[in-house]
Amino acid sequence: MIQGFLNIPYFAWTAIALIIAVIFVYIWPRKAVTTTTGFRYFVIRWGHALTWILLAINFALRGIDPSLNGAANLIAAAGGAIYLLFMTMTFAVK
Repeated sequence: MIQGFLNIPYFAWTAIALIIAVIFVYIWPRKAVTTTTGFRYFVIRWGHALTWILLAINFALRGIDPSLNGAANLIAAAGGAIYLLFMTMTFAVK
């Protein structure tokens, strides 16, 4: 098993990220969502969960084979971009 961050296997990190994603699917920022519509609604409602799903995919790829680290880096970067968009739509855009 390939050891990841803090010597915890990447598959454990995958499971943790998926658990957090499921939590954000069912427990989400209800107050912010009720006052928004359109694209902003979609990003606020699903952005955080999508970020964690992309991170879970990143960890899974790293745990499968080190040769997939390049693809994992791109997916992690996409997760970071989604999170930045989520934070912008939640706090900066009114």
